Amino acid sequence: MFKRILIAFSLAASLFLSGCVNNSVFPAEEIASMRVVTDEAPYISLITMVNDKSGGGEHSALLINGSQQVLYDPAGSFRSSRVIRSEDMIYGMTPELVDYYNSYHARFGYYVKIQKLEITREQADALIVRAQAEGAVPKLTCAIATTNILSDFAKFDSIGRTFLPGRQMRKFGALAGVETTIVREDDIGQNYN
Repeated sequence: MFKRILIAFSLAASLFLSGCVNNSVFPAEEIASMRVVTDEAPYISLITMVNDKSGGGEHSALLINGSQQVLYDPAGSFRSSRVIRSEDMIYGMTPELVDYYNSYHARFGYYVKIQKLEITREQADALIVRAQAEGAVPKLTCAIATTNILSDFAKFDSIGRTFLPGRQMRKFGALAGVETTIVREDDIGQNYN
């Protein structure tokens, strides 16, 4: 009996989660028109939304700056009329929109932890391709999606795969050369754009 209940619950959960995937896909020309190139050296930033009380991570995203700057925001809620969100990749992420993204998530009770690591342009571009291939994912799978991407690269072997944004944040922070920035705000969470 217990096995039947477990199977039914698993089936219901997978059907529910499959309905939560953002399947919007834009034409390549439209995505290319949103290309943002910065003057910064290539890097990857793990962006984690952290609960102030527990210290636990509650959402993970990857900002990748290579031949273009993009944000992989798996199962995220960020939307703006100034970007294109194709599946879970966000194109058009100017430095100002990156700041807005961080501000969008920082609010009373939550802060944003940005862990930046300089990498080669080749590594950054390979990470972009890998994130595009990961595509859209169901809610509650942001950390497993981002660790799936990172696990394909020897530089990030020590992170492993996890469903827990906080664990990923701690492992990423242990990499040599990571620079950490914290974004705190005290609003109640009026996230509009």
